[in-house]
Amino acid sequence: MDISDKKTDEELDGKLDQKIARLKARAAADDARAARELGRLLSLTATDSLAEHQNWPEERWLRAALRMRPDDVETLFLLTGRLAQQIAYWENALELNPDPGEVCEDERTVERRRTEAQHLFARIRAAGPGSDAEAGLDELAILLGVSAGSPAEDAYSFYVLEDEAASGSIEHITTIVASDPGEIRWACDEWLTLSEGAFGAGPALTTYVDGAEVSSVDLSRHLTDLAVDWSTVAVPEPAGTPLPAGLPVPGRGGLYYGFSARVE
Repeated sequence: MDISDKKTDEELDGKLDQKIARLKARAAADDARAARELGRLLSLTATDSLAEHQNWPEERWLRAALRMRPDDVETLFLLTGRLAQQIAYWENALELNPDPGEVCEDERTVERRRTEAQHLFARIRAAGPGSDAEAGLDELAILLGVSAGSPAEDAYSFYVLEDEAASGSIEHITTIVASDPGEIRWACDEWLTLSEGAFGAGPALTTYVDGAEVSSVDLSRHLTDLAVDWSTVAVPEPAGTPLPAGLPVPGRGGLYYGFSARVE
């Protein structure tokens, strides 16, 4: 690539912010594809109410996209995967504090989500998606309790941003999984803004190719004024088969595409 074609990280971030604004306008005008793409990008983020519990800003747009295009497999991937992540999140919250008045959800609500996700998963299988999605779908089936199979664990390439902090015996962990280097940088910047500089010493960015770790960067070494100086961070270009948007990483214990927060 010619040097004149390269964009700075600030320009890339700005382009994504502008893209989201355009997508919101189109999605509000009942553009199904715009609603799906908006939902996908928002699945990499959270909003400022995260102080209480994780939220899923993408859900309304993915549901809108699916209403308009009920057989769109990519939307089914995204919504089913996010519902699976919600189920895991609320099960963890209920385990830590079984009082539904405190966690805002109860076991019946979690089971309704599970039933819906299982129905959506059946629609995905009926649609017959491509072979590249098979390993991720096998993992999703395990997480939803509709299969006990063993998916291939070296199927995909992806980026993982992880930030964590301990408070007494409790550990707070935020994870973002994406398949595009520009989007993982943008998602990291969004998290740093939301969290006012991240937990603890700062997040780490790890790159996986065909399931194997090839690079890990301690981003705390590259923080300037609570932001990452991406010009000093080498983010490997994608190689291999990218993790399909919406699907979990096979064999990684519930590592989901998009933004996840949990307490251990």
